[in-house]
Amino acid sequence: MYFDSILAVSDFTALSAHALERAALLARQHQTTLRLVHFADSPKTYLADPIARLGQRARQLARRHEIAVHALERSASLDEVLAEAGASSLLVMGPLSQRSWKRFYLGTALDQAAHGSVCPLLVVKQAPGTPYARVLVAVDLSPRSKPLIDFAGRFSRPPVLTLFHAIDTIDDGKLRSIDVSSEAIRANRFGSRLLARDRLAQLIGTLDATRPPLAFDVEHGDPAHSTALHLRATQADLVVVGKRRSSSLAWFLTGSVAQRLARWADSDVLIAPLD
Repeated sequence: MYFDSILAVSDFTALSAHALERAALLARQHQTTLRLVHFADSPKTYLADPIARLGQRARQLARRHEIAVHALERSASLDEVLAEAGASSLLVMGPLSQRSWKRFYLGTALDQAAHGSVCPLLVVKQAPGTPYARVLVAVDLSPRSKPLIDFAGRFSRPPVLTLFHAIDTIDDGKLRSIDVSSEAIRANRFGSRLLARDRLAQLIGTLDATRPPLAFDVEHGDPAHSTALHLRATQADLVVVGKRRSSSLAWFLTGSVAQRLARWADSDVLIAPLD
């Protein structure tokens, strides 16, 4: 994937400062333009002149990273940010926790961005210093896994990736409901784990032969929770997860795996639309 431009969101908090720095590092890495936008969660802002302040920040990033940086000359609501992101290759923001009282039931600004962004979304939680060194890719073993791995490789130089697949344990409850024995459930788990590992090995075999060898692991559990725990155990810098289109009802009731992972993960999270 070629990066035409990167859009980074600032609300002038410490976490959004991290997001702007990471966006600048990526813009330099991919030799592309960085655009900055001031996110205002309400028509009223308590900053004296946020647009002038954002322009000053753009000039600082341009000088330090030797890249082209442009600041949008207006504040933007979340819907306007997502509309601007439609013309970008990557949207970068911190874990925005604001909630609009008019759309409180839709969750935080981060929840809505994870659901509504049509371009890849990078949620920055850590202070950046160097390019990503350890990247965990959460795969579901569908045909979309291969392009997701290729996309993740663009965020690590050299591409040092680990694949992770979580086997949802929802089938365990179904088996218990029809009085299947614990031994049979354990045997089913063991078989599904072996099958997943075999499919991961086959997937790796289809990738570019010049790529460094990829490690992989399989666990049982809720995909978002299991991935967050594995991420913490491996201390990866970034986790990459795909996002499928979901109905508004399903999103309202449970949220997507990507949305929950963006909330729970300690490291940065990259959400890539798969549709």
